[in-house]
Amino acid sequence: MQELDGSEVSTLRWINERAVLRLLFESDSARSVTDIASSCALSRPTVEGALAQLLHDEWVIESAPERSGKGAGRPAKRYAFADRSKLIVGVDLGPHGVVCAVATLRGEPLATTRSPELDLQEGPSALDALISTVHRALAEAGGREQDVIALAVGLPAIVGLDGRIALTVVVPQWREFDLPERVRERFAGIHVMFENDAKLATVAEYSWGSAIGTRTAVNVIVGHRVAAGMIIDGRLARGTHGGAGEIGALPAARWGDVYRSLEGPDGSIQGTLEAVASGDPVALQKLQTFADDLSQGIAAICLVLDPEVVVIGGGVAQLGERLISTLQEAVCRITLFPVELRASTLGQSAVARGGVALCRDHVTETVLQIA
Repeated sequence: MQELDGSEVSTLRWINERAVLRLLFESDSARSVTDIASSCALSRPTVEGALAQLLHDEWVIESAPERSGKGAGRPAKRYAFADRSKLIVGVDLGPHGVVCAVATLRGEPLATTRSPELDLQEGPSALDALISTVHRALAEAGGREQDVIALAVGLPAIVGLDGRIALTVVVPQWREFDLPERVRERFAGIHVMFENDAKLATVAEYSWGSAIGTRTAVNVIVGHRVAAGMIIDGRLARGTHGGAGEIGALPAARWGDVYRSLEGPDGSIQGTLEAVASGDPVALQKLQTFADDLSQGIAAICLVLDPEVVVIGGGVAQLGERLISTLQEAVCRITLFPVELRASTLGQSAVARGGVALCRDHVTETVLQIA
């Protein structure tokens, strides 16, 4: 029988440790050594060795033993993934406010903090607001900055593959200020990532929202700016320059002023939304015009991507089924195959929650290497 050399033994040990760690990460409860060995098809000594290393690395904790009630013997030790050994943070940074979500390594929310109604057009003010909101959210979650392993920030901008702002018409001063680099400098020691806000919202919908369980989905966020993100075969589509899904830049998509078509006589969109909910005929006609215009860009994406579902987010999502049914009819008139439309369930936290999902994926793929 051929003996393994040192490097092969080390590699095999690492593989076994990942198998044990993956099982515990995906488990809802603590597991005994016997249970782990059976589930991973490993010997008990191999599992004990893997657990010793994972305990040393602080990725696994020993839980309180669970008595079986079958005898007076010592209860078996049980082990669980150290979900709160580190924290992950998602941030939605816009020109008028900040939303920050703090979560466990699995992405379970611990705290969400908002700093609304701010003027963050300038880079320094945006940086200060981001820092203060993150610290408030960490304090609410019972954590500290040194507990954070990854931070992801959503921006109203196209973010290039280098993690810098490639293009923005919303906050051009942030690009001149090189906001991403300033944030990285401030949070040195933490893995900091940046992404377009619509793309992060799309990741959130896929992970926890209205697109969960799908493989191909589109998420359209409707506000003063209309943007879309796409999931293709379970992965976020970014494109060569980070601009995948930016169909609103095409005038024929009719997304440029679509939100303003909902304005009432006083310029209020919220008033129109409330009137639609009460069945006001003038407001319903505005909704129909809005749906006809918005459907153009949605249909174009559907004809290219043929998705399972299209999620509609932003403030208009509060209209629920009235919006979805009107918009779905408009979309299906100009597509080859019917597509299901759903309203977002994540609300104003969608972008920050997408940042959490991005951090969770970084941890599982790069840090723990169990994806």
